[in-house]
Amino acid sequence: MKYYVGCSGWAYSSWTDFYPDTLDEKDYLAHYSKVFDFVELDLGSIQQEVKAVRRSNYYSGLPTRNTIKKWSEQTPIDFRFTLKLPVTITNNTDRMGEFLEVLAPLEEKILALVVHQTSLNIKEGRQWLEELLDVCSYHDYSVALEFDQYSWYQDLIYNILKRHKAALIWSDIVGHRRRHYYPVVTGDFLYLRINVNERKWIEKIGEEIRNDGEDIDFAAIVVDKPSEANKVLDLLSLPQKKYGHEQWVGRIIMCVDLDAFFPSCEELRDPSLTGKPHAVIMTDEQKGNITKGAVASCSYEARKVGIRSAMSLTRAKELYPALILNPVGIPYYRAISEKVMRILEEYADSVEKSSIDEAYLDCTLRINSDAPVAIEEYALRIKKSIRENIGLLSSIGVANTKSAAKIASDYQKPDGLTIISPGKLSAFFENMVVEAISGIGTKTQQVLKEEFKTKTIGQLAKQNVQKLIDRFGRRHGLWMWQVANGRDTEAVTPRNDNISISAEQTLYPFTKDKEKILNYIDELVDEVYDRVNRRGYEFRTVGIKIVRSDFLIETREISYSSYQNRQESIGSVVEALLDKFSFWSSDIKNPATKAITVRKVGIKLSNLIHIEKKNPVEQRTLPEYF
Repeated sequence: MKYYVGCSGWAYSSWTDFYPDTLDEKDYLAHYSKVFDFVELDLGSIQQEVKAVRRSNYYSGLPTRNTIKKWSEQTPIDFRFTLKLPVTITNNTDRMGEFLEVLAPLEEKILALVVHQTSLNIKEGRQWLEELLDVCSYHDYSVALEFDQYSWYQDLIYNILKRHKAALIWSDIVGHRRRHYYPVVTGDFLYLRINVNERKWIEKIGEEIRNDGEDIDFAAIVVDKPSEANKVLDLLSLPQKKYGHEQWVGRIIMCVDLDAFFPSCEELRDPSLTGKPHAVIMTDEQKGNITKGAVASCSYEARKVGIRSAMSLTRAKELYPALILNPVGIPYYRAISEKVMRILEEYADSVEKSSIDEAYLDCTLRINSDAPVAIEEYALRIKKSIRENIGLLSSIGVANTKSAAKIASDYQKPDGLTIISPGKLSAFFENMVVEAISGIGTKTQQVLKEEFKTKTIGQLAKQNVQKLIDRFGRRHGLWMWQVANGRDTEAVTPRNDNISISAEQTLYPFTKDKEKILNYIDELVDEVYDRVNRRGYEFRTVGIKIVRSDFLIETREISYSSYQNRQESIGSVVEALLDKFSFWSSDIKNPATKAITVRKVGIKLSNLIHIEKKNPVEQRTLPEYF
């Protein structure tokens, strides 16, 4: 038997532990339906966002067909409603039939209609009950009923309800005259309202299932608030709901920051530097003979002795005379950066490279796919891919805005991962200094502190937005306020240098046989070449990727010194690239050393350029060589 456990309504801003404080009320239903699979809605008490149907005063206050359709669109396909109809509708069965037509967009999601009879007694109400149930049966709706008059609780009424398979609502509401409910089974489902004596009612359900289990399709259990729902689920030995501030609403944006990027690149080139204080120096002198310049970046070991970026070499040597020095090597760093960016493209819906060592990823669709994955697990996969494919550590910040993701990426370094769920954004920002916001410079900080008495992001969030606009201008003032409140909406926008064309193939079954994998990749060569050729591109870089059965993504690539436009330039390097991966043969004696099977392969062409945009080779004059 299916259990539906949910709340009586969803639009309660008082549920502070359930709804993130940055969530707009119009999104409450969408948020609620990500946690629960059922809600009871009292149509007589809800406040509509749209104008009510007004054929007559009779319909005033009821939801329109468009609102009903909106509820259906905002909720998952398996989400269910029960609708408590107002007495003004249920006491006039002709008008009720008309209103049931309005509910048509939501019909498949309605478990039952709830009818509460407050005024009629049994003598004058039997005909009404028969007509009501006939109308609902005609429209194919199940009905759950509750009565105020004790006279309704008798065999005659039970028989009418049984004939229409309508349920009698069970309840034990203390302090209300409707507390005297009799737990009689009259329908093919059970309907309970619980706010006390939960264990007693769950035990009663168990008794009925043992007696009439084959005749009961489902049980709908209504409570007052989300925390009560988990109590009931626990008594039913069902998994509790994770809700509130852990529930993600909005985009999933990551800021990936490569830790101590320049020094880390130097460690890739010279592993003997690992674990030692060393620095990359902005200078025109050669390695081994550096006597002047400034620190571009330094290893974390050098930072421990006080060395910082932009510090003069003289001062750095005073702090640590044995500091190892290397000149800045931008071409080499850029090549490493490009490899990292191509890895990030495999994990994101879109990638925006913001600098040589930093990028924003919008991962919303990838994470919320048909096989959704936990955000933390997904971010850890990215960090692992960068570390195992390139050899670099990274710090990742995750939030639902770019600005918050950037702040989070700086929060724990090196090798950090900071996830700020939308509901915890305000608390995270509360005591953080305003200069943590990228884009708020020294002068703006000074004005905020002196004129607005604002030192923290939490204080900035509480400022009057119009005063900020008047002082800093509409664009900058509004932007600061939106960032502080987690409401900035800047999208992750790919740049031209991130453009690539790729093709992928899932393997059935998964395999670690190198020859089979090579055959799959060879089949993709025609496809990817046809796409790049039709779009008028030439390419410099050819890469292949494999996705292991544990979802780890590995990539290998090769770059030509000039742009290519022949299919042979792709196919001729595929096998050599595949040789760079590890594939253990099936005769390895120790099973623990075998490589994990491959579930997907892909091929990518990058460093693209439109053929018509290529600049012709020009004769260089002698002075240009100097």
